[in-house]
Formats: sequence, C-alpha cells, structure tokens
Amino acid sequence: MTAPDQATIPDADARLKAQKRRNAWLALALVAFVLIVGVSTALRIQETDFSGGDRLYFSGYMDEAASEKADREAQKRIAERQAEQAEAAESAIAEQGDE
Repeated sequence: MTAPDQATIPDADARLKAQKRRNAWLALALVAFVLIVGVSTALRIQETDFSGGDRLYFSGYMDEAASEKADREAQKRIAERQAEQAEAAESAIAEQGDE
C-alpha cells in the first residue's frame, strides 16, 4: 500500500468547519420543521369542536356541528311555540264552550 499524498488529505480544520456548518443548517431545518408542525397542529386544535362525539377533529366539522346545534335550537323553539299555540287554542275553545 502506498501512503496517501499530502494533497489528497483534506485539511482537518476546513473539514471540521464545513461539518459544523452543515450540522447548524440541519439543526435549523429540524427546528423549523418542528415549529411548523407544532403551530399547524395548535391552529387545527383551536378550530376544532370536540363535542361531536365520535367524529374526527377535522376543522370542517366545526361548521357542521355549529349548524346542527343551531338547527336543534330552532326546532326546540318551534316545538315550544307550537305547544303554546295549541294550549292557547284549547283555552280559547274552552272559553267559548263556557259562554
């Protein structure tokens, strides 16, 4: 085996400096990735309505859940109003019968 030529052996200081630079860029890329994933997850969780039971937490379900809640409340108000009208009609018929 022949001894490697002095020109083919990279300078140890230059190699170490380049390695540190690459490591710094890699660390920066990893930190940026973690921040992006963390922020996007936090935003999706903020927009989520977890009261939907067995549904997944896709943000599109929040609008559907709010719509369903509004529909249930409207149906409840309609039922109450119909009950009041039926009660008023019965009392009016009872008053007419008493006269």
